[in-house]
Amino acid sequence: MSKLSVTLLFVGLSLLVVCNGSPLSRESSESNESNESLEDIREQCIENTGSDADFPKFMASVEQAMLCLAGFDSKNFINDIRHLSNATRATFFPNYCPKIRSLVSCIDGSLLGMQPCLDEDVFKIAEALIESIPDAVDLACKNDGEIFLKLEDEERQECIMENTVQLSECVETLSTNFNNAIELFELTQDQCRELVIFRECIKEQLDPCDLSDIVSVYDIPMNAILPLTPCANYTQTPMVYLLDNNSVGED
Repeated sequence: MSKLSVTLLFVGLSLLVVCNGSPLSRESSESNESNESLEDIREQCIENTGSDADFPKFMASVEQAMLCLAGFDSKNFINDIRHLSNATRATFFPNYCPKIRSLVSCIDGSLLGMQPCLDEDVFKIAEALIESIPDAVDLACKNDGEIFLKLEDEERQECIMENTVQLSECVETLSTNFNNAIELFELTQDQCRELVIFRECIKEQLDPCDLSDIVSVYDIPMNAILPLTPCANYTQTPMVYLLDNNSVGED
């Protein structure tokens, strides 16, 4: 379970190349679906700027992002995650944390070139997510991954197992209230409240297991996204980012 968490932070967050449906490989660019996506992106360029002059810049930025990803040794990274343990953490995190930070910085640098061809709201969300990744990396790397290696502790694992039903109910309630889909730009006041309730529900199940710090994995992207959604307009609704501005970067 801890390895999955590390993977989500190091891989899932770091591979944010922001282009809704845009091609990320030569194979996909040859597909009909990708060709349609490219045409959609070209049309978005025209809608945003009045011409498709920025489309080549967009494609160059995608290529730059791909080069960023190609420079990261994902094969060895995944292999090392599989063997990650309390014994290997002292070498794993000092080795990969600087590399992940460089990868994020590289991808972030390619984002501006994509902006003219992306929907404004999509760009803002994507930019906020990418800018939140350093906090996620800091969280994962703090004390050589201490927050996730806690999950290797047998007593904590047993505690989680005892609360599995309640944790599932937290997820199921959120899924039901959102009809299995979250439309960030159409969030209602009740839905914003549900996001907070979900966080507290998860935290209540993790607190007895001394794992409440794991909630930070949820807080970081939510803290970045929610101020850009209608939730920011509901001043009477408690927000996730107001509930817990965690200091993940502190030692």
